[in-house]
Amino acid sequence: MKKRYLSLAGLIIVLLCATGDVSAQRKKKPTPAPNAELAKRVAQARADLIAASKAYKESLEKVLPFEQDERKSAAEEVERRKQLVAAGVASKRDLEESERKLAAVEARLAATRKQLEEADELIAEASGEDQISKLSTLPGSYHTTAALIRFNGTARWALTDITKVQGFFTSKFKHSLPVSAYGQTAVHDHLGFDHRNAVDVAVHPDSAEGQAIMAYLRNAGIPFIAFRYAVPGSATGAHIHIGYPSHRIVK
Repeated sequence: MKKRYLSLAGLIIVLLCATGDVSAQRKKKPTPAPNAELAKRVAQARADLIAASKAYKESLEKVLPFEQDERKSAAEEVERRKQLVAAGVASKRDLEESERKLAAVEARLAATRKQLEEADELIAEASGEDQISKLSTLPGSYHTTAALIRFNGTARWALTDITKVQGFFTSKFKHSLPVSAYGQTAVHDHLGFDHRNAVDVAVHPDSAEGQAIMAYLRNAGIPFIAFRYAVPGSATGAHIHIGYPSHRIVK
C-alpha cells in the first residue's frame, strides 16, 4: 500500500514538471523568421547609412563658409598685387604666388562642393532603396513613383559606356554632361557605399535635360534610376543614377 502511494506521488511530480515545462515553452518569445530578421538588418543598415551621410554633409557645411571666406581673401590679394605690379611696387613673381594660392583655395572649395553634392545624392539613393526593392526587377520593366523613376535596361552596362551618353548630351545641349560621381569616389569609400559600376548625373529628372537623358537611356536599353529628391518637399539630391542600384558595402 505504501509503495502504491509512493508511485502515485512520483507520477504526480512528473506530471507537474512536464506541465511546468510546457508552460515555460509557451511563455518563450517566438524566434523571428529569417526573412524578418534579414529585413530588420537591411533597414537598420539603410538608416545607419542615411544618418552617416547626413552627419558627413553637416561637417562639410561647417567647412564651406571658411573656404568661401578664404577664397574671397585670396581673390582680393590677387587684385591688390596686380595693382602693385602695375605701379612697379611689387614683382611679377609675387603676383604669380598669390594666383597659385587662389587656385589652390578654389580647388579645395570646388572639392567640398562636389562632396556635398555626392552626399546629397547618396542620401537620395539610400532613402529610395526601400522603394526600389519593391519594384519589379524584370528586364525591360519601367516604373515611376513620386520620388523616383526606375528602368531595368537589358543592355550590358559598363562605366566606359558613359562616353556614348556624353556624346549624345553634348551634341544636343552644347555643353558637357554634368557628371557628379563617376564610379567609386572618396565620399562613397568614406561612407561605405558600393558605387563602382555607376555614374551619377546632376540633373533633375523632370527638367528638359533630364527627360532627354532618360529617353536616350531607355532607347539604348541602359539601366538607370532617377531620383527626384532626397527628402519629400526638397529637390536636394535630385539626379540620374546610370547603372544598377548601389548598396552598402558589407564590412
